[in-house]
Amino acid sequence: MNIQDIRNLKKNEDVVDLRGWVDTIRHHGGLLFFELRDYDSKVQIVTDSPKEFDNIKNEFYISISGKLVKRQKENINSEEIYGDIEIELNSLDVISESKMLPFQIEDDIAVDEQIRLKHRYLDIRRKEIKNNINARSNTFKSIREVMNKLKIDEIDTPTLIKSTPEGAKDFIVPSRKSPGKFYALPQSPQMYKQLFMLSGLKNYYQIAKCYRDEDSRKDRQPEFTQLDIEISNGDPLIVQNIIEKTLKHVLKNVYAIEVKTPFSRITYHDSINLYGTDKPDLRISNTIQDFTEIFINTEISFIKETISSKGTVRGFIINELFTRSKIDSLDEMLKEEGSQGLGWFKVENNEISGPLTKILNDDEITEITKNDNCTILFQAGKTNETAHYLDILRREIYEIENNNKYEFVWIDDFPYFEYDEGKLQPSHHPFTSPKDVNKFIKNPEKATALHYDLVLNGVELGSGSQRINNPKLQHDVLSKWGLSDHEINERFGWFIEALSYGSPQHAGFAVGIDRLIAEMLNTESIRDVIPFPKTQSGMDPLTDAPSSLTHEELMEYNLYIDGENDE
Repeated sequence: MNIQDIRNLKKNEDVVDLRGWVDTIRHHGGLLFFELRDYDSKVQIVTDSPKEFDNIKNEFYISISGKLVKRQKENINSEEIYGDIEIELNSLDVISESKMLPFQIEDDIAVDEQIRLKHRYLDIRRKEIKNNINARSNTFKSIREVMNKLKIDEIDTPTLIKSTPEGAKDFIVPSRKSPGKFYALPQSPQMYKQLFMLSGLKNYYQIAKCYRDEDSRKDRQPEFTQLDIEISNGDPLIVQNIIEKTLKHVLKNVYAIEVKTPFSRITYHDSINLYGTDKPDLRISNTIQDFTEIFINTEISFIKETISSKGTVRGFIINELFTRSKIDSLDEMLKEEGSQGLGWFKVENNEISGPLTKILNDDEITEITKNDNCTILFQAGKTNETAHYLDILRREIYEIENNNKYEFVWIDDFPYFEYDEGKLQPSHHPFTSPKDVNKFIKNPEKATALHYDLVLNGVELGSGSQRINNPKLQHDVLSKWGLSDHEINERFGWFIEALSYGSPQHAGFAVGIDRLIAEMLNTESIRDVIPFPKTQSGMDPLTDAPSSLTHEELMEYNLYIDGENDE
């Protein structure tokens, strides 16, 4: 019998048999009290023979038999679900003893995360983490419910694949039977789910494990889980509709949260201009303002140079007079991020103050003083260069207006390529179809992609796109990425050949399930919703993975460590 089954008993003084862990223990007078905790609940056990059971300790796993009784009114614990009853102990058997614990099994404990992860099996016993894992399980169930209803087939894809980098570094797996050759663990099922579409399957989904050999953050893990879908003859609107239905169902059934559909929609260009980021938190309504026209005839040298080189002056008008120390702290914060510094004015009783005040001309003064008793903060430069700093500034100076609100927004019309360290790179992955193929061929740097991100409260939940289904176009994209014909054939030849056998139009999306759950539960990190996560350095404290192999083990895979003595 589980503790929660007690409620099904009709009579006071029924005999119950329970199993669980010993939680808190206390002596009071001639009585011994302890709480028994099982998978879902806790109940108090009491005996007037404390010496007989003096050997039990915290986290012993025990079996008890006793009489169910209702507590006296003055002894009811209203904070516990079963605080109105207790079990008068008849017998107790210790099934398994416990060593001294590295930390207590209770919520809100001040214990180093490294210790908790090393003993994750104990950490999960805590109600907080256990509830997170249960929510994860229920999220999977709920996803499958809506996928089944929409008649989307669950199909798995390989986890030992050819290395085809998608932006991050692959985890590489040596092949013992093919010396000097390697598999890779998938960063996503991307190409395989596309293959399903040209194989003649209509719809696909997978709750997929994915791997990226990159630094962990609070919202990233080297091993993570995502919901992948792919729809034959699909387009962005069809896919987005499916994702909205799925999330609406999951949030209502698992988290008791109602969300309105369809979700909001913003172009990439507008998102950067209004919020400074392609991951806007719409719970903050304040947006970036453009001050460029105010300074069109300025004599302020760095602003003049910015405007002449087609840059902008943008920032915020805050209806509050910031102290100089507050402005200085904001300035320092932005400089740490790489900014050249924060421009500012204060207007109080129509009087302007600030380091640039003496250089202002009459027209600039007139425009600025239209806003009285305020602080103006700004950045000057290329729109995309200053966007990052304005995003940070926006989040810092304005408060979230409703913490209990869930603001979903689609971001679309992304640029196809962007420069990364002087090299042209796809903004997302190179299997995305351009919005205008002719424009892409003539001027790829100005082309937009049929790509779309879903953002929730400033966190990117996932990405999707309409895929390329033309083999020549796929080759051209990879070529403009900078790959030679040889590299294209070596890495992607098998995939391009598959596209050459009649591929339908198709589109898909992937939702980061770990991020979704973390946002719903408002946890500090996605590590709190993953059963056995890695640390920020990618280590597993529980098993000490990754670990070394012996020389003999390495040689079995035809590997050796550089500098190692092979003799």
